[in-house]
Amino acid sequence: MVLGVYLGVLPLPAVPTNSGRQAVELRLEDYINLVLENNESVQAQMLEAEVNRRKSRAEYGAFEPEWVSSVTREINNRQNNTEQAASLGGVSELKERNTIYDSGIESLIPTGAKIRLGSTLSDLNNNVPPSAFLSSSNGNVFFKQYQTFVGVTVTQPLLKNAGGNATLANIRIAAMDSDIAFQEYRRQLMLTISQAEAAYWNLYLAQEQVRFFDESVSVAETILADSQERLKAGQGSELDVLEARSGLALRHTKQNDAIQNSYEALARLQSLYGAAPLREGMTIRAVDAPGITKAMPAYYQRFQLAFDLNPDYLIQLKKVDQAKVRLGLANNQRLPEMNFRGSYGFNGLGSSPSQSFENLTGRDFLSWSAAVDLHLPLLGGIKERNIFNAAKLSLQAALVNLNGVQTQISHALNLAMLKAQNRTESVHNYETVVHFNEDLLKTELARLNVGKVEARKVLEVEADLLDTRQSLADVLVQYERALLEAQLAEGSILQSRKLELTRDELQKKTMALLKSHKLPTEVFRPVPNTPANRPEN
Repeated sequence: MVLGVYLGVLPLPAVPTNSGRQAVELRLEDYINLVLENNESVQAQMLEAEVNRRKSRAEYGAFEPEWVSSVTREINNRQNNTEQAASLGGVSELKERNTIYDSGIESLIPTGAKIRLGSTLSDLNNNVPPSAFLSSSNGNVFFKQYQTFVGVTVTQPLLKNAGGNATLANIRIAAMDSDIAFQEYRRQLMLTISQAEAAYWNLYLAQEQVRFFDESVSVAETILADSQERLKAGQGSELDVLEARSGLALRHTKQNDAIQNSYEALARLQSLYGAAPLREGMTIRAVDAPGITKAMPAYYQRFQLAFDLNPDYLIQLKKVDQAKVRLGLANNQRLPEMNFRGSYGFNGLGSSPSQSFENLTGRDFLSWSAAVDLHLPLLGGIKERNIFNAAKLSLQAALVNLNGVQTQISHALNLAMLKAQNRTESVHNYETVVHFNEDLLKTELARLNVGKVEARKVLEVEADLLDTRQSLADVLVQYERALLEAQLAEGSILQSRKLELTRDELQKKTMALLKSHKLPTEVFRPVPNTPANRPEN
């Protein structure tokens, strides 16, 4: 079992290749699963979607009731004028030591009103006598009383900041941000899958080219050996040997190029799931082969599907909705600020806290108030007016971008479908040419064996076969890429592969990823190649 060691996920057996290397056979479906589980870009976008989901939920905290409490200590010494002294029982100098305990529950409601339900207990200590008979000559005797108030206060905006459209605007914008983040995750997932499948087909093409050149080199070696035998037997010429040797050298050179291309394709394949380079003597073989599928749906059907599935379109649609919400909020902020303020409650007074509360429960001392205040900018609201105009322009820009996305989708989809159709025709044509060249090569090899044709002619026929086989493999891969482009434009990559997730399913997947502790928690720092950690030869 080597894939568990060198890929780290799927324990598949390795098989020997013609070159003597150990090859792990990898199916496209298994490779996509590797990428989905280990690709860093997909993981980062998963986390970003969860971040925005939690930010959206956080906005509901604006309506969370709060317990508010405070303690205030007041110390006041002042001289009283004649009027003040007369009202305070002849006390010429006021001295007071008060402690005020205030507590209550405050909350914002969707209408924009701020409501407070609370109580206030005032511990009053001053030198004002409750009766003229208790007055003190020096005014240093303190008298204690407890005053209580329990009630509700309301501040309701009537114009600016009034109503659900203004109060709920931030919640709606945050919810749309969460929707956008989810669509950005879908987009990243689609891009990653399309890149992964393209990398898989590139590896298939590279390994097919290596196989073609291996067979071509084998044919050239056979022709060279046959030419040398004919020269020894006096039935051939040195020119035939030189031509055969030259043809073999050319094929060896192209074979090396094809091998190098396979290394590059393999590196790209591995980088998409974050794997380390394979050990020397190891490789990966793509076992699935591209092929022409059934007829593609009509352009109109695919274009209509893009309105439901394409993440770029859905993201821009949400941005238009956000711009509308911001415009409505900006329009509300242009109104004058007019607030209704009201309070309703009961008072109590006593020589002790309990007596003060008992007097309060009798509801004999009612207290209420109502007021309306108005704030009107004298220059017409410079800030609000410009923010409103900016919001209108932002909405227009969002609509323009939405139309631009629609145009891009239509052209990308049309071009991809034309590519797929053209590649389909090319596949059939190349298959015909390949079959012809294969039959022709068999005929020419048979004629070479009986000395009826020169080696150069056989090498030319074999070169034609090699070119057409490479072209056929290339056009099959191009067909798969065209399908990927079409599915990417219409946004159906996830749906067609049964990888589409709901918001709840993505949340569960993200939580499972976080609990697995597989994500990095520190900044990556490469280890310098010092003598202490340099690998041994």
